[in-house]
Amino acid sequence: EMCRTRCGKIRLSRTSTPSAHCTMDAIVQFCRNALCTLKNFNILSDTFLYDPNVTARYYKFPPPLDQTTPLEVLISVTQFYAFVSVTLAGYRLFKKDGMDKLQLISRLVNARAKSSKDKDEKKKKENTDEDDKIKKSSETVAHRLVAESLLNEGDVATHAFFVGVDVFFIGISFFWLFANSYHVTATDWIGGVQALINALTVAEIGLIFLLYFMFKDAVKMVRKSFKMKEFASNISGTKSTDTIQNITVEQYSWLVDGWTPFWASGSSGKKEDIDAEAKMLTKEEESVAHQLAKAMKKVDADTAERIRAQSKVSLFEGYREYLYFIINFFAFYGYAVSILVYYFQDEKSQPEYIRALFLWLPNDHADWLGNALGDFMWTLEPIIILGSPLIAGSIAKQSLPKEKSD
Repeated sequence: EMCRTRCGKIRLSRTSTPSAHCTMDAIVQFCRNALCTLKNFNILSDTFLYDPNVTARYYKFPPPLDQTTPLEVLISVTQFYAFVSVTLAGYRLFKKDGMDKLQLISRLVNARAKSSKDKDEKKKKENTDEDDKIKKSSETVAHRLVAESLLNEGDVATHAFFVGVDVFFIGISFFWLFANSYHVTATDWIGGVQALINALTVAEIGLIFLLYFMFKDAVKMVRKSFKMKEFASNISGTKSTDTIQNITVEQYSWLVDGWTPFWASGSSGKKEDIDAEAKMLTKEEESVAHQLAKAMKKVDADTAERIRAQSKVSLFEGYREYLYFIINFFAFYGYAVSILVYYFQDEKSQPEYIRALFLWLPNDHADWLGNALGDFMWTLEPIIILGSPLIAGSIAKQSLPKEKSD
């Protein structure tokens, strides 16, 4: 059986304050899958949207492309956007956030090793003054935090490389979805239906890895919430000094309300920026030491309250990630059924486990239901993506003391 027009999308990033680019991606994603849902359920079927003659008034396509309806043209525009944006996003991930960032981390580790040797040679006798003790302690902790941050960001860059490759190939698969909207896959120009199925299979395999990362993100965000509460209690209690001296990179970021060292953003690759990296690294470490020295003397009560409020936002984001996982799991299942229908066209010879996956429905019904389920799930997701920052902001505001939120 010929497969219906597939309308897929890929989840790239979701933050509590999404950028304009991510917002645009979510809006286009909603439009794409909402249009596909209209087609699946034949909504507005008595309008011009389903009339290929309307398309023919503006452009004469050769057969079988002349069967393209205005609704399929609208879908194709959003699919082409996904082809371009997702492919470019994947490339940026494995190139800029992956390979380039790993090279930056390598340069900084080497520069830091040289700087440490120079400091050891200039080391002076230890002073007994209390302020000097705090300064020395803060510098030691800052030195450790920068080292840990570099290692952490190296892991992040490695992760970004593999995810980027995954996303890149998912983006490429959208080209066949775009072509299918114009019935090009009914010809042998770009491989026919088999090429479309292969493209869908690549996207499904890519989604398996992303589902794994979604689940990991959910677990991490929920755990982070409880860790933030514990940290807030420690810095506001009698153990504040010990807590600061044994602080982790993640905890330091909570303490200063977000720490984003320049190496976390990657490198521009410009010669002047590369030449200045060693000095920037030293300044960053000095800045961290300064913040830690202040915290070792006293941590404001407002800081602990802010971290507690942010822990509630983190808990919400963790539960939201679980919801994303569930939505994408059902979408994965739906599109997988549509692919399997192609490979198991003979209903009489289908294995029992395939029949179970099809819910014991006839092939055409299973194909329609799987496709409709995937499109509907991915119509819901962008609504959550666009609406969750408002909910997170409301939670953060309500979690602060009343006098602070007025």
